Amino acid sequence: MRCGRRAAVALGLAAVLAAVPRAGAMGLSDEREVGARFALEARRRVPLLREPAVGGYLRRLGTRLVARLDNDQFTYRFFLVRDPATNAFAVPGGYVYVHAGLLLGVAGEAELAGVLAHEIVHVDAHHMVRQHEKTALLSYGTLLGLFLSAVHPALGAGAVAAGAAAQLKYQREFEQEADHVGLDLMARAGFDPEGMPAFLRKVLSEQRLGPTDMPPYFLSHPLTEERVGQLEQRVAGMTRGGARAGAALDLAAAQATVRALTEGRATVLARYEPLAAARPDDPVAGYLLGLVYLYGDQPERALPLLAAARAAVPRARADHGRALVRLGRPEAARDEFERHLRAEPDDAAAVLVLAQILVAAGDTAAAMPLLRHALAIDPELDGAEYALAECYGKAGDTRAQWWHLARAYELRGDMERAASAYERARDLAAEDTPERAAAERALEMLRATFGRLD
Repeated sequence: MRCGRRAAVALGLAAVLAAVPRAGAMGLSDEREVGARFALEARRRVPLLREPAVGGYLRRLGTRLVARLDNDQFTYRFFLVRDPATNAFAVPGGYVYVHAGLLLGVAGEAELAGVLAHEIVHVDAHHMVRQHEKTALLSYGTLLGLFLSAVHPALGAGAVAAGAAAQLKYQREFEQEADHVGLDLMARAGFDPEGMPAFLRKVLSEQRLGPTDMPPYFLSHPLTEERVGQLEQRVAGMTRGGARAGAALDLAAAQATVRALTEGRATVLARYEPLAAARPDDPVAGYLLGLVYLYGDQPERALPLLAAARAAVPRARADHGRALVRLGRPEAARDEFERHLRAEPDDAAAVLVLAQILVAAGDTAAAMPLLRHALAIDPELDGAEYALAECYGKAGDTRAQWWHLARAYELRGDMERAASAYERARDLAAEDTPERAAAERALEMLRATFGRLD
């Protein structure tokens, strides 16, 4: 069954975009279309980890780097793949995918920032497009299929996946450019550039210890001792700043959350419970265990730990609120989120939960601006789209209700329901209006990517 699914994915991708122009003719609009269509396919096929709190952490790091680019050619999106492999990949148009195994494997925020900086430079410098303009070997549609295999090799079927990795291996000059421009980007964004060679050294050592089990990161980003050594030499001569306040805690919290969501309960508890027991007066150890309980479906055990951590760990207040929501105490949770957001107004994940509390209480007038604010910060919040659909439905605006339902379904990868909802939104919109045109464009993109969606 698994082999059949992989083959179906590979064949589906080959058919998806066969009619689009060759890679050699690609301009900025074409790159954006590659990324947008790939993101649709990835939402449907790739096991994305859509927990808003973790996605928000990855987005904040990436946005901090993107803000230091010399241009704004693309709108960047950052995704976490539910997979234990050490892997990351960027798709033209600004779509960056990081595997859970890589996030869990970094020793510090600067290492993760180094990976993101490297991938951002690949996109910003159009490396994949430039590479295949030279070779002219791949059609636009085939390129999309290869990207999917690179981002999630398990979806490629045997030799198809191996061939994809070989064809997507970046040329030496492009890897060097991504390394060295990425180092400068890290430094300008306030990250310690040492993080990039430190991570690459770790991956290189991993490959040497188990040469028959090569990390997927090698397949598209070939590493050599010379390359890592050059980076280490360059970093030695750079001005290096210290880590930002809270960086270690933010990474540790993201890692604890990902472990709770992707690993077995016994495995995760065996890591975090002894640490908390050995350091009973350490609020951070208690906080991390509280997160593990919270995201491991044990909110009753999380609640006292998160409550105790609030004084020393301000970010724990929002997580305490999440535990209260799960335990059916929305009013107490509302107070926690309101207090948290006075200090962190752009925490999109927290804004979303507060808005959902208000929607459940029937206060849609207060919820709607919060939901729009959350989506302005993080357009990938499917929960915010769904809650907006509920708000518009209660207000009697069925066109807007179907539009936001369509957006929620699309973000969740349910493309059949998305297409049906977009059709309803289109039919409810007046002729020659922006709302009708937007629904038509969304339908055209879905049909161009997937064909008929009946």
